Amino acid sequence: MKMITIEAATKGAGPNLSAGAVEYCGTGTGLRIEQSIAYMAQHLDQPLQVATLAALANISPSHFFALFKRRIGSAPMDYFTRLRMQRACRLLERTTLSVKEIASELGYDDPFYFSRVFKSVNRLAPSDYRAAQRQMPDNNKETGAAANFPRESKPARVPDRLQFA
Repeated sequence: MKMITIEAATKGAGPNLSAGAVEYCGTGTGLRIEQSIAYMAQHLDQPLQVATLAALANISPSHFFALFKRRIGSAPMDYFTRLRMQRACRLLERTTLSVKEIASELGYDDPFYFSRVFKSVNRLAPSDYRAAQRQMPDNNKETGAAANFPRESKPARVPDRLQFA
């Protein structure tokens, strides 16, 4: 896939290009946010702070937070937590790893804390989620809790271009 250049994105866009998208095109901020998301997806097993992401994007933490929330619709750390929990769902569905091993794989030292976070995001404890997924027919598994994530938030998909709405 090709990267959309700023010139290509704005040519012929006319009045359909939203004001927010123009701001992102002009400053490259949209690309910085997309790169931050890719960084998050690659570092699900490590603790992460907004200051780290902001430094990588070369902007202040408060500005990064505001831009991220405007572009994605949630706070950076909430988004990162949802990415981790989406990965946990996939591990629960596709592996026989214990909850403790999955917690460790995702950088959680305390499996009980991991379970609380998982339940707050998915409304089921990890073991209950796994049991429910095993009872579903194969063609319905994509409708489980992991499917509640917007397509762009799945860590397996690293953004390769800017998308304008």
